[in-house]
Amino acid sequence: MKCIELYTGHDGHSSFRTVHTFEASPVIFNGVAVSLSAPQPCESVLVHEFDADYVLGWHNPPCRQYVVVLEGELEITVQGSDAAQRFAAGAIFIAGDMNGTGHTTRAIRSGRALVVNLRG
Repeated sequence: MKCIELYTGHDGHSSFRTVHTFEASPVIFNGVAVSLSAPQPCESVLVHEFDADYVLGWHNPPCRQYVVVLEGELEITVQGSDAAQRFAAGAIFIAGDMNGTGHTTRAIRSGRALVVNLRG
């Protein structure tokens, strides 16, 4: 599955890139053919609820995180040519820019996101 990742480049600025994560393989589960990915370890899971006027200024995540947008829409902004990307309900992105200039987060529409903390 393709996923957008925020990462810190060699210049110390956050950027976006497309990565492949959660590669699924066909398996038989309780007699039914499905595709499953390998399990991913995580430290904690939380639900983040945000209003339509939610804005979080320049910041870095405390650890690598999967963010699954359940409702609403978020806009993530970085410095430079990548500028901003929007993530609507159903989108998954990885916040992995734990150092450097970081990114901003702004709600376009109110909603909820599932945040999975991956400490390694």
